[in-house]
Amino acid sequence: MRPLPQLGPGKKTNPDVVAGRIQNISQGGVCIITSRPLEKSAIVRCEILISDAPVKIATLMQVRWTQEQKFESEAFVSGLAFIL
Repeated sequence: MRPLPQLGPGKKTNPDVVAGRIQNISQGGVCIITSRPLEKSAIVRCEILISDAPVKIATLMQVRWTQEQKFESEAFVSGLAFIL
């Protein structure tokens, strides 16, 4: 996933790609595990790869929450909601 730029003065973006592993997926969004926290309310462009499929599913999502995972060091779990 890649965070999209935020509007407004003084807003800086982090254009780095953030890799993650989907923990679960539902009709409304996904729960994802990443190596760094995601900014709450950020809009991200996600490319979801399903198994060995030759194409990725591109979608926009909004980060709803992020918390540090207690069972793994330097791992964060986040809830993202589908926008498109």
